[in-house]
Amino acid sequence: MLNDYISELPFIYYIDHSKKALLIESLDDTYFKGYAFNEENENGDQIRRSYNSIMRDVASLHSTCWENGSAFGRIGLPWHFEEKENMLAWIKDAMEKPFKKYKVDEAAGKIPKVWEGNFDGEPFLFENNITEKQMGYYIIALEYLRTEYPKLIDSRFHTGKNITVIHGDLHPGILLFPKDESKSIVFSNLQNVRMGLGTEDLAMLIALHIEPDKNKAKPILDCYYGCLSEKVSGYSYDNFINDYKLSVAENLFFPIRLINRGIYAFNMRDNAIKAFETLAL
Repeated sequence: MLNDYISELPFIYYIDHSKKALLIESLDDTYFKGYAFNEENENGDQIRRSYNSIMRDVASLHSTCWENGSAFGRIGLPWHFEEKENMLAWIKDAMEKPFKKYKVDEAAGKIPKVWEGNFDGEPFLFENNITEKQMGYYIIALEYLRTEYPKLIDSRFHTGKNITVIHGDLHPGILLFPKDESKSIVFSNLQNVRMGLGTEDLAMLIALHIEPDKNKAKPILDCYYGCLSEKVSGYSYDNFINDYKLSVAENLFFPIRLINRGIYAFNMRDNAIKAFETLAL
């Protein structure tokens, strides 16, 4: 479906829906993954130079399907956006319950204080330092989500107003960067494509990864909004920032679910806390 709308994708040679098989081009020789965004090396330097280019390409992805009824008809509305009751049930199941489990496990000492290992050949070490005050942010976020998110069901999701098709898992590792900087980035790992707020992608990419601090994130967010506004209208900057706050609050719980599964992404959790603290609060 996305190939009908955007070009920043690996070339698809063959799809077999019955076997759920997909044959796509390999880009390993000419592209590298965006995990190096915080590393002091050539790849890291290129990624940090490319933040505005990334925002332009993400804005292009979002604007192409912005309020696009044809695309929405092909992809369908996610269950939790269908009814207010669904939204509240989703907040309880996907956010409140995982947080309660995490809080109990932290209190019982089941969560390690250090997590170290090796990822794609790169060693890592993440420390687990979370305060009671920060634990309280999750309670604030839950109330905020319960109050604000259901309001969008009728005003946005049922009308298609300022809604788009999103990547759904826009972390740095799915961004493929060309070794030839004259070329565009490529989006990979498209298993979670769905309808949603464009800011859901931004919160995953910016708040959880490349820049959680509000002041440092603002130029990156402004670049995205400027690029988006070249192609869409009727989406005010205030609405954009409010959507981003909502998405930051939602993504506060994503690292918690990972930790509950034994993936102790303390760095991602701390980024989410910082983003919520400096922006949403």
